[in-house]
Amino acid sequence: MPLQRTIPQDTSDVDRQVNSILRNLRGEHFRHSRNVQRAPASLPTPSHVHNLPSLPISLIYPSAEDRRRDAGAAPGYHPIWIAGPDPPRSWTNPSSPKNKGANSAPDTNSPAWREHALDLVFSPDSDASVGPASSTSLRTLRKGELPTLVLLSLHVIRMECSGRDFAEIVPYIPPHLRRVLVRHSAINYPLSQVELNAICGDEGHADGELVVVGPQATLRSDHFRRVRSSRESTRPEYAAEESTWDSLATQGSEPSVLFSLTLLSTPLTFTLSDLPPTITCLALINIPKPVSLQRLPSYCPLVSLLDLSYNSWLSPISGEKLLEEYPWTKLHHLKVLGLRGCHVTSTLLSQVNRGRWDDVDVIH
Repeated sequence: MPLQRTIPQDTSDVDRQVNSILRNLRGEHFRHSRNVQRAPASLPTPSHVHNLPSLPISLIYPSAEDRRRDAGAAPGYHPIWIAGPDPPRSWTNPSSPKNKGANSAPDTNSPAWREHALDLVFSPDSDASVGPASSTSLRTLRKGELPTLVLLSLHVIRMECSGRDFAEIVPYIPPHLRRVLVRHSAINYPLSQVELNAICGDEGHADGELVVVGPQATLRSDHFRRVRSSRESTRPEYAAEESTWDSLATQGSEPSVLFSLTLLSTPLTFTLSDLPPTITCLALINIPKPVSLQRLPSYCPLVSLLDLSYNSWLSPISGEKLLEEYPWTKLHHLKVLGLRGCHVTSTLLSQVNRGRWDDVDVIH
């Protein structure tokens, strides 16, 4: 009697058998090829593959360079923080925004930090008290505020001309606009040594204000002596020209005096005795080396705004003692004192305001 072939009732059993046969054949073929290559029969399983992110980390947590480039491309750019827990340490790099500590040192060469450091000097309140009476407000633009046509024109000049070309154009810029250009450049594009000398000219400042930003530029040690000697040499010429008191040729031709001096991230290359006594605003911000200010009231008695912010030599205990022992009572016209980045104690506040009718506004 012939044998009858038994057909399984369930077709899924047939599929399962076929898959098992194919899997066994593939395994035998793989092991045979590994034996021919004299390689281990099994592949090492990587243990770190499942820890890698599925997307590039720069898309999730952009680096500082990416944020700086995006901020330059888009003026209205603001950093976006990702909601949720912090990423694993294996995903982040040292430049990641969430991997940085709160005590990380700020970038003192960035325009944002320079704008913050110069905010006290460039504020409208200080400008009204320390600058010439005829000067207009030269405050920085607020967020979302459109720049003026003058500022746009000066910005184009600053971007298109530099070095020698900039020095050739500066004599054609009026003094009050040079002052605007000095402030705009101090925040965004600090002037080089050649550009600073060109914009100061023979008077040594721009419409009563001088801002030096390092490390791009430093003030010469004989800067104020040279200005004083050149002014004394030109004084007889003005006396000869002022033959008539109502002469229109000499009105406004007298050289202006220095009202405001700001040094940012640059060393003090001169002595305080060289400073003109007409200074009412003095800012020494982020000066690398200690400065002796004990005799400042004798040389600049009209100082109403003194900014000593972000000086590392005023942060230790020795710096606190220096501030507390300073003769603040000799600065009779002092109204605003900037001590940002310094430890201000109650003893220091009492020493600053001792013997005054109106308290000094201490910014810290």
